[in-house]
Amino acid sequence: MNAIAQLPLSDLGPLAYTVLALLLLSSAGVWIVFLLKTLSLLRGLYLQKQALKLLERIPRQEELRLRFGAMPENPLKELFELSDRELTGFLKASPMAGHHRRTELMDLLERSMEAHILIAEKRLQRGQAFLATISVTAPFLGLFGTVIGIIDTFQSIADLNSVDLSVISPGIAEALIATAAGLFAAIPAALSYNLFRAMIRGMTEMMDYFALQLLKRMQKALLNSSEKV
Repeated sequence: MNAIAQLPLSDLGPLAYTVLALLLLSSAGVWIVFLLKTLSLLRGLYLQKQALKLLERIPRQEELRLRFGAMPENPLKELFELSDRELTGFLKASPMAGHHRRTELMDLLERSMEAHILIAEKRLQRGQAFLATISVTAPFLGLFGTVIGIIDTFQSIADLNSVDLSVISPGIAEALIATAAGLFAAIPAALSYNLFRAMIRGMTEMMDYFALQLLKRMQKALLNSSEKV
């Protein structure tokens, strides 16, 4: 066991070095994506909650417009600005429009919001394909390194006609290192992918809910304007 633990990396073959280098780069990439994506999603979730609170607590459109204008850029701010722009433009251009025109506006705005939500969800998905790929391929790459180590072990036994620990330990250590490196890259990637997938699903549902509340608010504003006319 000590012989395996004390195996210098110089004893590894070039193919084993290549496998370990790929797994090391993959592992580093996973942790970089994890840190960046965690910060991005947590910031986005915080801004979404703030936007939803504003929409639910502020009844006046003018004050709401000012509060959203002061917020950092985020998908819910874009949805609000889209609806506010369309509503303001419609009321200015067609203050006496009939029910049919108002229904067309609501349908058009609903489709526009759906498109914005799809684009925002696609942005949130950035990095997910990389994590999914590493979580699937890293164990197989580690298994490939394991097979190489076992092959080297049998070659050493055949060349030296000996099964001493000093003969078989380099190949065994090479196999174990490759297996461990593959798992070290794959496990964080799989956990991160599933965690982010759940967070993205929740954020997308919150965007859908926010869009529904905006549509209800717009519909009420259109009804009020028609009653005034």
